Amino acid sequence: MNPQNTSGKFSLPVVPLSFLALIVVCALLFWWLRPDDGRGERSDPRGPVGIGRFEPFRTAGGFLHTNGIIKTEELRKDDGSWRGTTSSGIRLDATYRYDIELRSKWNFYIDDTRKTALIVAPLYKPELPVAVDSRTVQEWTSSGWGRFDKWDQLQALRQEISPFLAAKARSKAYMDLARGDARKTVEEFASDWLLKTNRLAQKAPYLVKVYFTDEPDIPFPENKTIKDFLP
Repeated sequence: MNPQNTSGKFSLPVVPLSFLALIVVCALLFWWLRPDDGRGERSDPRGPVGIGRFEPFRTAGGFLHTNGIIKTEELRKDDGSWRGTTSSGIRLDATYRYDIELRSKWNFYIDDTRKTALIVAPLYKPELPVAVDSRTVQEWTSSGWGRFDKWDQLQALRQEISPFLAAKARSKAYMDLARGDARKTVEEFASDWLLKTNRLAQKAPYLVKVYFTDEPDIPFPENKTIKDFLP
């Protein structure tokens, strides 16, 4: 006779620890690789928090827009450790614009002997913040096996866009690149203004020469110095 189990107890199957670990790993991977909303942070179902800004402003006296530069710029950040490397990058098209404040002091000297009008103009300056075409923005980010900060790094990199572009706009390389076109625009503006105010004869073949206040090689007329032309 075979013995019968009369205890009535039901035993649960033993689940291997390796199977549980696999489930946990899969859950973590799903959370980490899930699609982002494009801002590096989860969207708030309540919408934007706080009151937005609406601040009208004006430019006293106006500006003379001289020229601009459109250039593709790229920001990148890499942070490495024993847990791997987190890397993020942003690529975009920036539009740099340069202006001269019309209320600044303009100086000119008309040399009738040499048929030359010498203009010493205020230095052009970048218009800030630099404009960005949102249609050209590309972003990417990745992280090492033991790092979970790629979206935070990307968000921090976004905060650096405006300061980065402002430094580029003020740099000597970009200012020198803009100098030629800025000078040409000021020459056209000064020629039209001098003619309209009858400072130059309508048909006189005067040559208009423009210099900026930061240029050391201005050919000053006789008995004139830099103090006579600086704003």
